Amino acid sequence: MSVKKRVYRDEGGVERIVWRARTWTYPPHGSRREVSRSFKTRREAVAWEREQALLSRGRTVEIERLRLRDAGLWERAEPVLRSRLAPKTLDHYRRGYIGRVLVTLGDVRVGDLSVGDVERAMATWQAAGAGGSTVRQARLALSAVLSVAVRDGLLRANPARDARRQAGDVGARSPRRVGDTLTPKQLRRLVLTVRQSAGEPYATMLDVMASCGLRYGEVAALRCRDVDLVAGVVHVRRSVTEVSVDDGSVPRDRVRDGNLVWGPPKGGRERVTVLPAHLVTVLTARVEGRRPDDLVFVSVRSGRVLGQAQKMQRPVRRNTFARATKWQRTTTELGYAGLRIHDLRACFITNSLAAGVPPHVVREMAGHHDLTVTNGYARAHDDALSRAARRLDDWYESA
Repeated sequence: MSVKKRVYRDEGGVERIVWRARTWTYPPHGSRREVSRSFKTRREAVAWEREQALLSRGRTVEIERLRLRDAGLWERAEPVLRSRLAPKTLDHYRRGYIGRVLVTLGDVRVGDLSVGDVERAMATWQAAGAGGSTVRQARLALSAVLSVAVRDGLLRANPARDARRQAGDVGARSPRRVGDTLTPKQLRRLVLTVRQSAGEPYATMLDVMASCGLRYGEVAALRCRDVDLVAGVVHVRRSVTEVSVDDGSVPRDRVRDGNLVWGPPKGGRERVTVLPAHLVTVLTARVEGRRPDDLVFVSVRSGRVLGQAQKMQRPVRRNTFARATKWQRTTTELGYAGLRIHDLRACFITNSLAAGVPPHVVREMAGHHDLTVTNGYARAHDDALSRAARRLDDWYESA
């Protein structure tokens, strides 16, 4: 970059002095190019040059002039996000950014993007019928992309970070309906029904999620050596997820097998959770006599190799579990309509807190970094108010 003095003479011989400042830009697409501007004084030219250097930090001063769909911000941010996010989360971000953010905000210039623009886009998605989780994922995708651009010095601020969350996007989770967790009695009823209709393995998987607090990907990836029957604990060391986009690239701590990705649990850290006594006998029958690295729950597929049937160990996929248990029909017939598979994890958290387990212990067993996330899973059972009334009556009578 440089500032040069230029002297021009008109037809009458009168001199006109111009100070020309120059800087190089690095657009997201194409090779670098030079941008220049003329000023009446050297001070103005130097000030402009320094301002551009501060804004660009050697990158680009033109990114803010481009429309969001033409700025290439996702392509620039994706390698960074891929190294930080689980493959399934990255897949959600990609679909939210391309399928919602660019559709709604694609024609807005990057430099003109405001907090209000983001909030109006969120309101538009919600009015079109998008759920709270979908709106949240799209906002987080935009915020993550803009954050990378800010750290790269391409932008000065991230308006998506300051956008107010819409209804259905409160805290880390969407609002829950009161009563969409199960009491231990209701859970036993659901497990018994699934055991009779789908078989023992699926009933035990359900019970482990609801009684030990495992996510579906964690129970599907559970190995025999992860179950400590003597100590009565379960070591949650890994998880398996399904991704819809297979581009052949995953972080170093994960391994891809088709559209399955194996890696550490959500949050990147292992944890230990309880193994209730009623599960010890059931799991003993599943792990005894098997190799330590064998999956506890296996979906057996048959393949033909050299004309002979070969058994292969594969995890039980979520859609297989839902289909085998007839999840929606079964839960509806039992009076638990709307209960999701992931709500079984909320059952564990709610029941643990109701049993008097300290919140910080529940947080550790659930694998949360923040207690507010744990609180977001806890909600009142149907009989919570009745129990509270009985306890207050007892207290009043004894006072």
